[in-house]
Amino acid sequence: MSHGKITAGHLPAGGDLTVTGPFRPDDPKVDFAKVVFVIVQRMHGAPAEDTVVVRGEGEWNGPNADWSGTAPRKGDRALGPSTKDLQVGPARGIALSVAVQPGSVLPGGHFDPPSIEALTWCANFNIA
Repeated sequence: MSHGKITAGHLPAGGDLTVTGPFRPDDPKVDFAKVVFVIVQRMHGAPAEDTVVVRGEGEWNGPNADWSGTAPRKGDRALGPSTKDLQVGPARGIALSVAVQPGSVLPGGHFDPPSIEALTWCANFNIA
């Protein structure tokens, strides 16, 4: 089973949020993955109506690299109650990665086709 996590977020003065984190597939032949994620942020003491949720996409390309993705800074009304902007501070990331394990030729000339592996994870991290 592969392992993934969101460990850092960067929110520039203007523009999209960028998130990064490790992704390590168990199969060394896997060399790419797509990641779909949501970021949930409710600042300490804020009412539930101020919870900001954004959706994002990212990818991982190759061994010894982290995955990265981007998301808009403004809350998505279809996912959460607030359309406010994300802020510097604590957040929670929930993600799904999809990786393709290459096929292989088996003894006897049979071909074992590629397979698709999905992995979900969630983690607390800080937006800086």
